[in-house]
Amino acid sequence: MLTMNKTKFGMTRPAPKSVLSAIEAFKNAPVIALQEIERVKVEKKFAKHDSIFLEDDAAEYVWFVKEGHVKEVIHSADGKNLTLSMVGEGGVFGTEAFTGGVYGCHGVAETDATVLAFPMQAFQGLMGRYPEIARAVVVQISKLLRRSKDTQTFAQESVEKRLLHVLIEMVGEFGTTIPLTRKEIAEMAGTTVETCIRTFAHLEEAGLIATERGRFTIRSVQDLTNRMQKN
Repeated sequence: MLTMNKTKFGMTRPAPKSVLSAIEAFKNAPVIALQEIERVKVEKKFAKHDSIFLEDDAAEYVWFVKEGHVKEVIHSADGKNLTLSMVGEGGVFGTEAFTGGVYGCHGVAETDATVLAFPMQAFQGLMGRYPEIARAVVVQISKLLRRSKDTQTFAQESVEKRLLHVLIEMVGEFGTTIPLTRKEIAEMAGTTVETCIRTFAHLEEAGLIATERGRFTIRSVQDLTNRMQKN
C-alpha cells in the first residue's frame, strides 16, 4: 500500500519507499508499522572483519543486514573458528536476542556492511502488534535452522563434499563470484586452510572453479552439484 504526497501543483505522487521494505521481515508490513520501525531502528556501518557483537555480550538487539554480508562464528575449545551462518542483504542475525540473555556466537562483518539494530523489547512489541512481521521473522529463523541442520548433516561427510556444499550455499548468497578467501571457506566447512587449498586446486583443474586473490568464480553450479552427489 502506497501513501500519496501532494505536489505544489496539486497532483499526487507516491511517498518515498521506506528502505525497510527491502528487508525480508518488513516487505509485507503496513505503512504505519514501517513508520514505527523507523523511529526505533539504529543504523550502523561496519568495515570488513569488524566485530558487530561478541560471544557472551548481552543480547540487547535484533539485527538485520541492510547492505553487505555478516557471518556468525563460534570459537571451539581447540582454538578453531566455525562459521554458523552467512547472512546477506535483508537477512536476520543475532536471533538469541528474542529470548534475552547473551549472544551465543560472534557476529562479524564478512564484507563492508550496513546493519539495522532494533532494541529487543521494542521489536518484540512490534511482532505482537503486527503479525505480518512476526510471520516473516519466523520464516527467516526457520531457514537459518534448516541451514544449520544441513551443516550438521554434512559434518560427517568427506572434506571435499563439505566444501562443495559450502560453495553451493554461497552461490545462493553471492552469485557465482564469491568474495571469500580459502580460509573463510575452510572455516565454514570445518577443515584446514591447507586442505581447502588442495581441494580447490583439484576443482580448478577440473574446470569447475576459477580462483583469484580474495575471491573465486563458480563456472557451473550444476557440475558442482553433480560432483557432490557422486562423492
